[in-house]
Amino acid sequence: MNRHRKNSPKVKTLNNPITQPSWIRLILFAGLVLLMRIAYLVWLCPFELVADEAQYWDWSRRLDWSYYSKGPAIAWLIAPAVHVFGITEWAVRLPAALAAFSSMLILAAFATHASGGNRRAGWLAMLLFCLLPVFHGTSQFMTTDGPYYACWLAVAFTGWIMACNHRTTPGWFFLLGAFIGLGMLCKYTVLLILPGLLVFLFRHGQISRAHRIAGSLAMLAGVILFAMPIAIWNQQHGWPTISHLIGAMRLPGGDVAPAADWRYNPLWTVSYPFYAFALLAPPAALLLIRTVRAAYYPPETDRDQTSPLRKIVSFAIHIGAPAFFFYQLVSFRTDIKLNWPTAAFIGLLVPIACFLAERLESDRTSRILWRWTVGLGLALIILISFAPYPLRAIGKIKISGKPINTERALMRVSGFPRFARSVEEASGEMARETGKTPFYVASTYGRAALLAFYMKGHPVVYCADSYRGGRESSYDYFTDTNLADPALIGRPAILFDHEQWTWERALYFQVIERTRFYGRVYQAYEYRGPCHEPHMK
Repeated sequence: MNRHRKNSPKVKTLNNPITQPSWIRLILFAGLVLLMRIAYLVWLCPFELVADEAQYWDWSRRLDWSYYSKGPAIAWLIAPAVHVFGITEWAVRLPAALAAFSSMLILAAFATHASGGNRRAGWLAMLLFCLLPVFHGTSQFMTTDGPYYACWLAVAFTGWIMACNHRTTPGWFFLLGAFIGLGMLCKYTVLLILPGLLVFLFRHGQISRAHRIAGSLAMLAGVILFAMPIAIWNQQHGWPTISHLIGAMRLPGGDVAPAADWRYNPLWTVSYPFYAFALLAPPAALLLIRTVRAAYYPPETDRDQTSPLRKIVSFAIHIGAPAFFFYQLVSFRTDIKLNWPTAAFIGLLVPIACFLAERLESDRTSRILWRWTVGLGLALIILISFAPYPLRAIGKIKISGKPINTERALMRVSGFPRFARSVEEASGEMARETGKTPFYVASTYGRAALLAFYMKGHPVVYCADSYRGGRESSYDYFTDTNLADPALIGRPAILFDHEQWTWERALYFQVIERTRFYGRVYQAYEYRGPCHEPHMK
């Protein structure tokens, strides 16, 4: 008997509280990651603002019910950050780090609940969110995606609790609708979570027909109440956001007319299903495949078709499938940007974490894939976080006497302060020459926003894209960036970017001259107004 005890080691189960991280540790870990991200943004980040980040900051100077292309949440989040910490790159990006912190906590609670109380699953879900490159990137750049993911996860977790715990009162449905409405303030595609969520909820939530009707009405009330700012702004401006969304899919009736020479590229559609490998990275994508296989094709010794893993996999597929297939249809009209369908994959982190919590110690293949996920994730995080440094080093390497051109890769994330200094020099010269302070006009919304951010004093910069035949932007709706404003008549201007002939057909000046300053900077004299109405060629 003693020999038997000696040769029988103790078995540590994943559900043993001693082997699981406490909630305090989970929260402290999320807080530590938040502090590390903030420290990186303040002292180590080599990236200047990209065009969209600068645009959202410029929106935050003009707080409104909503904006031309997006809801108001991103501007509302940036405004207090820059008000408290000043107009700096890290302050603009601070809400992205806070949104990632929220997503980590929701994922931890979601995975813990889905695994039957196993906090190891919550720990692994947070690690996956930190390690996968797509979610790391959106945690340090201030785009709509970071807050959008937090809202998407809040909707998903609320729906999961309602289905599993049979929360069928109108109050829970209203809460669900409120999170959807908040998500719409970030990104309208949060609505794509709704079809699959309702199907799962009505199938597994044991909801009577009367409760379904009352709940649906309560949910609709929550959506309308919290998404009301978008409707108010669009009603005031003739619903231009609908035209923008149609134009993004290159359909007739949008703010971008379908190109006359448009041709369908089959690679748009064929390559799209492989986005999971790009978004999750190959090891995590293979873990997802193993998770689905374990849920639907378990070993013969474990054929329980109602297992918790199968249920959470089914839920994640339900909420993600509409978004995935929506963009599959869009791929027949245009090339899909990598970040568009990402929300369809973020819910899959929960079943992967549940699978790993259950099988990591007993499944060798999954353990190897997890190690590769961690190793590759850490390597890519370092590479993404400090990418400009190796790119600049590569640019110094010469082949056949010529340096490797890496400027194109760096163009979007560095170098714009030099353009801003060039515009300031041209402006100072023109002010001395004419005795009048010139106003500033950029060719696109991104250039306008970047100039406004990086020029001293952060002046108002106008955008002429719609007058040049391009798309409208929020600058066409701000009261202080109206190029038809009579107060501008007779003033000189500095025009930035694009060829001279495009400026001559868009805006009427007495003279437009190319300057000697860095970049395509033009001095324009005696403004007479736009040559035509916006968005007309």
